[in-house]
Amino acid sequence: MDATSRSGDSEPPRSVLGEAFALLGCLRRLGSGRVSEVQHECGLPRTTVSRLLVQLEQAGAVERTGGRWRLGPTVMELGSEVPAEPRLRAVAQRPLVELAKATGGLVALSVDIAGRGLVVDVLPGNHPIAVEPRPGMTLYEDGLAATGLRAGRLAAVRAHVQAHTGDMRPVIDAGGADPRVNCVAAPLRLSRSDTGAVWLMLPVEQGIAEHVVSATRRTAGRIATELSKPPVP
Repeated sequence: MDATSRSGDSEPPRSVLGEAFALLGCLRRLGSGRVSEVQHECGLPRTTVSRLLVQLEQAGAVERTGGRWRLGPTVMELGSEVPAEPRLRAVAQRPLVELAKATGGLVALSVDIAGRGLVVDVLPGNHPIAVEPRPGMTLYEDGLAATGLRAGRLAAVRAHVQAHTGDMRPVIDAGGADPRVNCVAAPLRLSRSDTGAVWLMLPVEQGIAEHVVSATRRTAGRIATELSKPPVP
């Protein structure tokens, strides 16, 4: 007699893989949490939660900071292939290319996944940038540590915050995140619940011209407007 028959429960037991995905889904909703919080959210036994977290940590799917667990770099990088709005890359491609041509700067597009910004596309500029983002890079202190950029001062990070509050004004960072780089970012609303940012980076000696700020804001507006239209069959 199997375990299901002995218990009298007609519902088949959840597989280890199913439990792991359920746990990842809980962390996505929580953003981060202690074992007790994750257990409460998932409804799994504490021993199961602890065991899965350790196994997922070894695979890079989750990470632990200060006793709190959150989604790890492996999941975040995979997530960069599936933006919150599936049409985003196709819709954004032309506006981003035109912004890069008009300004000569490095252009990047980022979205929010699991409550944190993630770079999904980067178009190199005409001039080398001392610290360049890359697709799959997360916009938080740990993710930016390798570049030396300060997350709290980076215009793109602040634009993500503004997008959540509905403040769609461009954010300007004149050498604050790195003294060699200027950055302009425009908040982007992808859907009722999903946000992102269009940002442009230039060597600090080029300054930040008004037409660069305006062009970045227009690009984000174009992308948002196209995404608001029904998809073409």
